Amino acid sequence: MRLLKWLVRMIMRVVAIILIIPVIGVAYGWMTTADRAPPTRSQTAPVAISLQLREEIQGYQRPEEATFVTYAERSVVHAAHDYAAFVATRSESEFPYFGYVGRFWKDYAIAVRTTSNLPVKTRTHLRLLAIGTAHTVDLGLQWAWENTVGRLTEWTAGWRKTQQDRYLASLAFEYASFLDQAPWHRFDHAGKRAGLLKSQPASGNAAIRSWERKLAFGLSLSIKQAAASLLASSFDGRADPSRSHIYVWAQGPVTDAIRGLPDTALERRLGSDGTVFITRRRQAFTDLVPQLISKGIRFTEIGGNQDILLTVLSESSAVQPAGVRRLFEYKLPANPARKRTGFIVPVSSLHVVLPLLVSGGARLEHIYD
Repeated sequence: MRLLKWLVRMIMRVVAIILIIPVIGVAYGWMTTADRAPPTRSQTAPVAISLQLREEIQGYQRPEEATFVTYAERSVVHAAHDYAAFVATRSESEFPYFGYVGRFWKDYAIAVRTTSNLPVKTRTHLRLLAIGTAHTVDLGLQWAWENTVGRLTEWTAGWRKTQQDRYLASLAFEYASFLDQAPWHRFDHAGKRAGLLKSQPASGNAAIRSWERKLAFGLSLSIKQAAASLLASSFDGRADPSRSHIYVWAQGPVTDAIRGLPDTALERRLGSDGTVFITRRRQAFTDLVPQLISKGIRFTEIGGNQDILLTVLSESSAVQPAGVRRLFEYKLPANPARKRTGFIVPVSSLHVVLPLLVSGGARLEHIYD
């Protein structure tokens, strides 16, 4: 009976902690970000054609707030990329875990403030809060481990990286790249765990580090695989195809420009008003846009919208082209020498804005479709 009571108390405490995380996170994000006026809407596309496309092509129109919601969702992906770049050369115990916890809640607050005039669905907020809570727990637990047991095993290894450290650093890059195009629960956590456990332990005192990495990250990958299996069985069977593809209305030699591209197809020719095609979303779309611009493509609508958010990375403040709005700019927690800047850009100006940003020393990071 005592054991049962203790177990119930522990479960209640864990639940209480989980419930309070988003409350504290939202409060932190709100207090550390400034108010942002909702963006003004661009209107350069022919209205009649735009309305017709919305009515006749199912999935053509994505919610107007989707570009900002996607930014908040992708905060976790940015953290994964920054972590991978960091641990390639430095110790896991030195990574600013709580810097990225705070970054997510700031990004969520930015999304909320910017969409204050738009009807964002409650389930969208709940999804973001769940993502932020899981992100906070994950990074918080890793910080606690790496700064206690992890630091101790680093010392026993003479501060040299073991084969397991190198494996996990490579895995971090692979995982971040995977998140660019697919949800985390589709990643082969079990397969990567098997690869980790098969790796050869170091000799001497460094063997302690090898076995600590195997046990700690093997357990972590096991937990993630179990959670991924539950999510996959719950959601993949009823996944919305519109979440993986997007309709683009563009002008120029579209037929030639998209010929042979994977998962890309013509949808409708509009004569002198351009062409509508469908293609993959996420990082694949970000990588595609500069290619299309170089082939003479000009964009009219993306996902049925005429404004879009994009981010660039630069060593100094990114030059702000005319006609765009700088939504935010901040230093990367893991690399303060580099800045991430978000711009709200009229879709019809992408072919001008992107080359200007690149010529000014910035690198396109992501277009939030």
